[in-house]
Amino acid sequence: MIKAGFTFEHPLTKTRLTVLESDAETNGMGWLLEVTRKARAKPDIAEHLHMTWTETFEIVSGTAKYSLDGIEKTAKAGESFVVEPRHLHIHPWNETDEVLVYRQKNRFEKASPAAVQDVLGIFATGAGLVRDRKIPKKGYQKLLQQAITVRTLIRHGGYTAKPSIFIQNLLGYTLGTLAAMLGYKAVYPKYVES
Repeated sequence: MIKAGFTFEHPLTKTRLTVLESDAETNGMGWLLEVTRKARAKPDIAEHLHMTWTETFEIVSGTAKYSLDGIEKTAKAGESFVVEPRHLHIHPWNETDEVLVYRQKNRFEKASPAAVQDVLGIFATGAGLVRDRKIPKKGYQKLLQQAITVRTLIRHGGYTAKPSIFIQNLLGYTLGTLAAMLGYKAVYPKYVES
């Protein structure tokens, strides 16, 4: 279970996430993260949208690049921006030689402790699988791990920009179900234990 204070780092991008508020502090209404991105850190989450979540990003230090509805923008320390539901976006990345630190606040339309744990767990599991070299570069294992992850995100209203939502639903529910039957998980307990 992910609680406030839980921290992990992605082994490739060296992005560090610290959970400041989890479902216990928000009554299941979302989370608050502090994210530290190294110099020249490219985006590590693809363009996506949330059907019912609002995300607020506050730049603590450094300069962030981000994308909102396909338009690249910049935000500096002390500035913030809001991503309303159903708007395509890419989380802040760093094109400078300085470290970028921002806070990411997610708020849901209605309480869902499971969404908080699942989505944060997907982030931590992804980093853990890469660190442990358990995600092959290609092949059916990678496809099945992605399918179970997509299925879980869909359950909570999260979609990538491509392919279409219809195709993501189709693949998430068919391949995701197969992946679950074969023992794949979107969140592995060993990566989320606080």
